[in-house]
Amino acid sequence: MKKFITLLLLCLFYQGILMETNAQDFYTADTVIRKYFAATTSDPGTGWYLPEFDDSGWPSDSGAVGYGYGSSGYNVISSTTKSLYQRITFQIEDSTAISELNLTVDYDDGYIAYLNGHEVARVNVDTTKFPPYNAIAIRSHKSEFALGQTNPVLGVYLDKSVLSSCLLNGDNVLAVHTLNDTLNGGSLINIPYLFKVYSGYYNYYSMISRYKRLVNIDSSDIPLVVINTDEYYIPYSSDEYVKIHMGIIDNGVGKYNKPIDSFNVYNGLAGIKLRGQSSRDFPKQTYRLELNDENGNDTSVALLGMPKESDWILFGPFADKSQIRNKVVYDLGSKLGSYNPRVRFCELIINGQAVGLYMLTENIKRDKNRVNIAKLGETDISGVDVTGGYIFKYDKSDNHSIFLKYNRQVDYPDVLQPEQTAYCESFFHLYDSVLNYNNFRDPEIGYRKYVSDSSIVDYVIMNEITKNADSYLYSSYFYKDREDRDNRIKFGPLWDYDLGFGNTRFQDGNLTDKWQYEYNTGMKITRFFQDTVLVDLFQQRWADLRKTTLSNDSIFAYIDLLLSYTEKARIRNYEIWPVIDEEIFYPGYYITTFDAEVNAMKDWITERLAWIDANIEIINYPVKLINPVIEAETGVFSFDVYPNPFSEDLKVSLYVEEHGSVRFEVINLTGQVMYSVQDVVDPGNYEVDLTNQSTSSLEPGMYLVRLYINNIPAGTQKIIKN
Repeated sequence: MKKFITLLLLCLFYQGILMETNAQDFYTADTVIRKYFAATTSDPGTGWYLPEFDDSGWPSDSGAVGYGYGSSGYNVISSTTKSLYQRITFQIEDSTAISELNLTVDYDDGYIAYLNGHEVARVNVDTTKFPPYNAIAIRSHKSEFALGQTNPVLGVYLDKSVLSSCLLNGDNVLAVHTLNDTLNGGSLINIPYLFKVYSGYYNYYSMISRYKRLVNIDSSDIPLVVINTDEYYIPYSSDEYVKIHMGIIDNGVGKYNKPIDSFNVYNGLAGIKLRGQSSRDFPKQTYRLELNDENGNDTSVALLGMPKESDWILFGPFADKSQIRNKVVYDLGSKLGSYNPRVRFCELIINGQAVGLYMLTENIKRDKNRVNIAKLGETDISGVDVTGGYIFKYDKSDNHSIFLKYNRQVDYPDVLQPEQTAYCESFFHLYDSVLNYNNFRDPEIGYRKYVSDSSIVDYVIMNEITKNADSYLYSSYFYKDREDRDNRIKFGPLWDYDLGFGNTRFQDGNLTDKWQYEYNTGMKITRFFQDTVLVDLFQQRWADLRKTTLSNDSIFAYIDLLLSYTEKARIRNYEIWPVIDEEIFYPGYYITTFDAEVNAMKDWITERLAWIDANIEIINYPVKLINPVIEAETGVFSFDVYPNPFSEDLKVSLYVEEHGSVRFEVINLTGQVMYSVQDVVDPGNYEVDLTNQSTSSLEPGMYLVRLYINNIPAGTQKIIKN
């Protein structure tokens, strides 16, 4: 622990120095002497926090002061200390040149900070103006740096409105009173630093630039979600849920919700953890919730008018400065007729601190009120049972990703049985093969046998109007049900559109021209659009929607409605997170006010819709034969042997246009037939399993698979046995 804290302080010091060459920008480093008073039996004296207070009798140190975090590496004081008082003097040449400071304080358990006698921060301490030395913090909080947390948001943003009344030319004094959670607590520490605030996306991600204002919520005109954790808060790197208490307050339309009101929507236990990959690094973070009963088991509850479930997302828009992009997309998508996540706006309070405007959101999950497909259990491994339901996605990998071929991931179920994996691989092999066949457009045996054309159309429409940079690449979901319900793939639900509507330069997402599916090709949209029937369906659907749901007036009216509903919470959000004029996550445009953000988004949407209107009628993709179909005296056919190389399992996907018998022979390089498999087929696509005892007995090496149709040789493929 000693080494860690020492290295931490040095890291803080050097980060501050390296941001600019002016060392004055880092105002209180570990080389600055701090005076401290460890109060065991009395207060330090009247006016201890004022610049003129005589602290000459206090001991001094250049590093951290406290106890309970190891025995060395910082100044260890008596464990009988009730409160810790610190005074740090630093110099400023021109106070008028400084408009923003970041007060970063790592603490255990609460503190009050004063700048030249003016209170500038109060965390985990009640409203008593000057609490006595033996007062206790109102909640527990462990030192996050000392416990190895990555980039916690410990910074308090101090702007010109605060600094103009307290910052001085020459000597300045930062005074901090640190309180314990009990009179004889097991640990007590405080590590305060002042930094100049640096603008921009990159610096906002660094340890010393993660800051927010301490803003109190007296009341809100939207629901309040109140979360209390234990002293360890919510870990950055852990994938385990931590236990919390959560309450939700919603007094109804037209009524205000106050933090002191009774929890009338939810009042109970839950598990919480960070979610997202890029987004988890934002200071305003997004959380995954799992509602629990008193025994710690999952429990389903209806929240804010949404159907009951146990799993939810608290999504905190950060890169999306409008705060509404996801809500707009999900609701428009739902109006097109498919399920998309329901969302309710709320303000979130964690451990007494307001953290801004959030969206309580249904996560994508198999459920009768969400993705309504058959439940798949671990015993559903054969017959119709193994055929569904499944939820798939294209996304970045995580610790729980289950991958199939071509970067497809299985989102549901959480664990696949070997037979379920084999079924999914087989299904997608047929699906991919059909897309490669010359007759892939055939309404009976082509791709429509495996995927819903109407779901393709609506999914592409919603992704193209947003031109979301992640579309068809990340956070892209699709699912399939059981054979006895509807075995075809359905695209959706829609997910994660905070970078949509021109909000990023990534993948040219800021431009209003071009089709996004031509950037991200994994879902093979251009192949579908080689079918002129589907193009006609796409064009007609677009024309119909442009007259109603997706007209400019309809979209902008809904945007205005959401902006009006969230206005007060959104204003408070940017008081907490002062980033409206900051560049976050490669923005598509630069703005300095919220009104400019709204105007930029609407202008982008107007231009994008106009481009689609002008270009949708000229979509034309010539048919490409990826694996040409063979014309032979046996009829039109195509076949593919997989996996290749193989170990045990060996299968063939086959397409024929005539009824007949088929025979597959596995032949070694000397011409000897090792074994054969025969079947009778009707016109269409088939999968034939060549796996048997002979497969496992084959020696490693190269073999041939020869196909006969009606006893006429039709083709040969090489395979390798591992």
